[in-house]
Amino acid sequence: MGWGGRVGGGRSGHGLGPTLGRGRIAALVFLLCFVLGLPLPGLAGQAEALGWPGRPTASPAAPALGLAATEHLREVAPPEAVQQLREALAERQPRLRIVSPAAEAVLPAGPWTLRLQVEDWPLVDGGALGLGPHLLVVIDDGEPRPLTGTETTLPELSPGSHRLTVMAARPWGEVVKSPGAMAQIRLHRTAANPLALPGPGTAQLLAVSPGRAAAEPLLLDWLLIDAPLQHLRDDDALWRLRVTVNGDSFLVDRQTPLWLRGWRPGANALQLELLDGRGEPLNPPFNSLVREVRLDPSLPRPAWQGPSLSPDDLAILLGEAPPGVETEALQEPSPAPTPSPLPAPAPSAEPLAKGEPPAPAEPQPSAQPAPETGPSPDSLPVSEPDPEPEPAPAPAPEPSLPSAPQLAEPIEPPVPERPVPTPDPEDFPPMATPEQDSGTNSLPLAAWRERLAR
Repeated sequence: MGWGGRVGGGRSGHGLGPTLGRGRIAALVFLLCFVLGLPLPGLAGQAEALGWPGRPTASPAAPALGLAATEHLREVAPPEAVQQLREALAERQPRLRIVSPAAEAVLPAGPWTLRLQVEDWPLVDGGALGLGPHLLVVIDDGEPRPLTGTETTLPELSPGSHRLTVMAARPWGEVVKSPGAMAQIRLHRTAANPLALPGPGTAQLLAVSPGRAAAEPLLLDWLLIDAPLQHLRDDDALWRLRVTVNGDSFLVDRQTPLWLRGWRPGANALQLELLDGRGEPLNPPFNSLVREVRLDPSLPRPAWQGPSLSPDDLAILLGEAPPGVETEALQEPSPAPTPSPLPAPAPSAEPLAKGEPPAPAEPQPSAQPAPETGPSPDSLPVSEPDPEPEPAPAPAPEPSLPSAPQLAEPIEPPVPERPVPTPDPEDFPPMATPEQDSGTNSLPLAAWRERLAR
């Protein structure tokens, strides 16, 4: 008697024994395969025939929607200046290192200093042109802070544990995603709280899009840290990023920045959600972010948001020329301090040159040249153009007093020998030199006095 008869349970079921045995074996094998998740070739339809529930399978990941599927947003090409700067920075490989504070440090209360080491990445503030290559500092999942130096002071941390992330960014705010272009450490204040941070090695989502912009198109960029690798083969999507702008949503499966049009003037609501391959939140609650993006035309428009850059502007934004070139142009009104006041003293020197002949006695040069160059003494104190010679007659009476001592020099030998004093006799009586010579020529003096008495 065969094995099937024994399983069938007696001679009465001799014809049905083998059939029942095979059915029970098949059912047992199917059940094991169902529980273990093994494939069942040739038995695909038996589960439904037996009324068993099918094996749960992962729902297919939602395909990445094109931006044309959204109602308002559309993707456009980046501005020409952005493409120009991208080509100029293409050979750069930035490398960052956080020098201090050290990883896992417990910081005291109050502001603290961040020191960095940067290689192969210029840090440029282009002034009116906007930022050149720079760094972005993010604490936890907050707003990024632009930095154009290797040292800065940051505000006090709240008690607990925090993530400090530093990233190299291009002039328009796009994060460089090459290896070494990002550094992250964990810091604590008061006491460590590891449960407030994503687990080491788990996926992290950081929003790095600018919070404000002057004009469209606006950049939408983000950074994924420790995200699962995908696109290594077909249909291996392990994560999706769902972007929602003012109610319009689309999915992205690559870390590619987007330039979008269709933003509203003023405030715009932006939400970023990191999902796994089934469309469920990935590593919640850390990877669901909400931001406000403002489109404000009153803001200054950076140079990279316009047409192609001039060679001078490109050199400034790349750090190859100082931004002071523009400031010199703004300081052109500096010639103002060289107006007519400087040449004004020159005419004052000319009358001095003319008056040099009578300058043997500096306080009295105005006496002798009074009849010939009367206007010159007045021009000295006034230091103005020629119209001032009119008050020349005023000094005329003054020379009468000092003229007596000055005539003493020319009269030493010749004056007593001149017999005819036909000139005005009124000018000679006050002379003191004849009185000094009265001891030698007393007779002529007496004759002069007689004439004067008549």
